[in-house]
Amino acid sequence: MPVREKSFRIGCGRYIQEAGALAQCGTEIARLGSAPLIVGGKKALSLTRDALTASVRTACNKYEVITHTGTCSEERAKELADLCACKGYDVIVGVGGGVMMDFAKLCGHFAALPVINIPTSSATCACYTPLSVRYTPEGRTVGSLHYEREVDCVIADTAVIATQPVRLLLAGVFDALAKFVEIRQRYRGDTDEVPLGLDYAYAMAEHSYRVLTERTDAAIAAMQAGRITADFDQLVFTTLAATGVISGIARGSNQCALAHKFYEITRVLFHESARPYLHGEIVGVGLLLQNHFNGEAERNAELLTLMHKYGMPASAADVGADMSGEIFEEYIRRLTASSAIDEKNPEECRRLRQSMEYFRSL
Repeated sequence: MPVREKSFRIGCGRYIQEAGALAQCGTEIARLGSAPLIVGGKKALSLTRDALTASVRTACNKYEVITHTGTCSEERAKELADLCACKGYDVIVGVGGGVMMDFAKLCGHFAALPVINIPTSSATCACYTPLSVRYTPEGRTVGSLHYEREVDCVIADTAVIATQPVRLLLAGVFDALAKFVEIRQRYRGDTDEVPLGLDYAYAMAEHSYRVLTERTDAAIAAMQAGRITADFDQLVFTTLAATGVISGIARGSNQCALAHKFYEITRVLFHESARPYLHGEIVGVGLLLQNHFNGEAERNAELLTLMHKYGMPASAADVGADMSGEIFEEYIRRLTASSAIDEKNPEECRRLRQSMEYFRSL
């Protein structure tokens, strides 16, 4: 498939991961400005406000903290961009989960200001990647917006992230696993005729897949015991940073396929019934479709074991998607029309229908 992005936006300006990293927030803001607008979710701010504001007060002339409870919508992002212009704020600081990370980047985009992201969970790599998935205020997906510049700084305080529910950690694991499984739709590491850099993205994704499948149980046990171990650190780094690097090296080429397209379509067709489910949970279900399409349905046994062990969704129905009748055909139409499928290739279209039949039987 063609490369979607011309530039390799491989990283963020600075990535800091350690217990107590929030204490460095003021110093990091001072590298970029002196008057931050801090935007976070209610829960996220309750976990971070004291340490965050204590650090900010030592380094900044002024600051404001705003609680955001909506979606990553352009309407609200533009309002906060206008607020920055009116009050002279010069840095956006996002605090929270994936939606909040995307929202902070969107605010920074409209305000033309640098962005520091502080993830409070490891559920997605949204804190790191230079794009935002946008939604209507009601929660319908309206597409991704890619940015020309990278995130300026990510501060991952593992003492905060270790308090997340296991569900969030697992959502991040499945979202990260998707990189390897989706790249394998068109590239297996056995040819040089691929876009520049995709071989490196493949190698990193393969290593990440191995790390995640081998260390997840130990990381969960450590987190539940309130311990920050090497396994937990490695999982957080893999889901937040390494997965973001893989996306940047791939440049949008062959690393977002059927699993993520299933997510996007589900958010449109079933935005109400799918609302309770996390990005990584829906993508994780989509991996079952992706593996079958790749001719590797045997890989699903490992994924299903993990899903069932921790009570994760394990079918389309489990994430609120009804695959019966006309809706089934609508999924096939939308997937065929997406970048994940070559609709001019009859064999791909046949395999897609066969895989979808398998998928809805789960």
